[in-house]
Amino acid sequence: MQPIRIVKTPRERQVAGTMLGLAFWTAISQACGLTALLLFANALSPADFGKLSGAIFLQQFFSTISVSGFRSVVIREIVKRPEHRDAIAGSYLFLAVLLGLLIFLVTAVAVWWLPIESEERTVYLVIALGHVGACLIPNALYDASQSQVRGAAVSASVEIAGTLAIGVGFLLSVITIPVAAALIAGKWIAAAIIGLADYTRQQNDFRPRLDQSQIRSLWKSARLMSFATMLNVAPAALGVPLTRVLFGAGEAGLFAIAAFVFRTHATVAGLLTRTVFPHVAGVYGETGSFKRRLFIAFGCLSASLTAIAVICSEMMLRGFLPEEYHAARWTIALMLVAATIRVGGVLGNMYLITRYRERLLAAIAVGGMLTFAMILVLPMDNAGRNQTALAILGSSIVMTASLLAMFNRTSTGEAMADARGQVDEVLD
Repeated sequence: MQPIRIVKTPRERQVAGTMLGLAFWTAISQACGLTALLLFANALSPADFGKLSGAIFLQQFFSTISVSGFRSVVIREIVKRPEHRDAIAGSYLFLAVLLGLLIFLVTAVAVWWLPIESEERTVYLVIALGHVGACLIPNALYDASQSQVRGAAVSASVEIAGTLAIGVGFLLSVITIPVAAALIAGKWIAAAIIGLADYTRQQNDFRPRLDQSQIRSLWKSARLMSFATMLNVAPAALGVPLTRVLFGAGEAGLFAIAAFVFRTHATVAGLLTRTVFPHVAGVYGETGSFKRRLFIAFGCLSASLTAIAVICSEMMLRGFLPEEYHAARWTIALMLVAATIRVGGVLGNMYLITRYRERLLAAIAVGGMLTFAMILVLPMDNAGRNQTALAILGSSIVMTASLLAMFNRTSTGEAMADARGQVDEVLD
């Protein structure tokens, strides 16, 4: 009997190598994030930890408005029109920082009127200021140039330095919620400065510039993308602050643990998205064989992440967190179910983006957000943080509707792309 040989094309080897590199560096970043979370949770009371977490997760929501919606559009446009890279990149950075400053001003006005303590108000302002720096982290540029691993390495290096600073603060017993916010914001600003400097050094011919036509084009495509991405991320990102408002700071602190597990699951799944999206945006992404393997890869990754997350979260609760956090166990379970289902929606979203189906993407996102809102306002006695988790689960189920886009080819052009991709496979 002849042995079975697994032949990988150069493109597949490139994807595998990028995925492994991203996994390595992101594992380090996530380990640093987990360490910081545990240090903050042990240094602060559940109520103070809930206040800090509300501001941190609100920043994640802010980033969808100012960066995330543009990121996929920028990658798509640079891959399809590499000759306009400098104009696209310069216009993207300009729009991102402009929106970041606008969000800071809106936050400053909002917290002035909110009935919260001055210490908590300071936390929101510091986090919002750090978010301006986060807007300039050039992950989209690294991804478009197939340098995802280098970008992840730069981010991981900053995470290591930031975690060491948090550890020193913990040992000196100086961690308060304003100090914690300052350390987090400083880390984002440092990541932007170092990332931009490194990318410019790597790309010797990189000369970002403003172009009015590119600004208009990016804004036209990205505004619907930003809107859809904002709604897709809103349930998880706003879960902590909404739990803080609806059910109290203590419940928010417990929900924050589950939200961190959810975010870690989504971040690791995002590694595969960052790895394959430039290929999905090209002709190769429309081949039937590529779609099948991509679907299997996302499914296996999601199931594996969920199993690992169950084990790791239980170890975290038993070994590293005070006993009052153990009540978050069932909330974590609900959030992991939501994270597992959500991966299908992420996969479908990539194909909607590459096919310029921003309107359909936005419509699905609206449905998910409405589902989240309806579940959140249902009368549930003593549900608390678990009601927020159920609402996120409902929105994740709706989001998976976009998965149909992966297997739906709507034009003869896509069929021709499939044929060209099959020729490419033979040549590889």
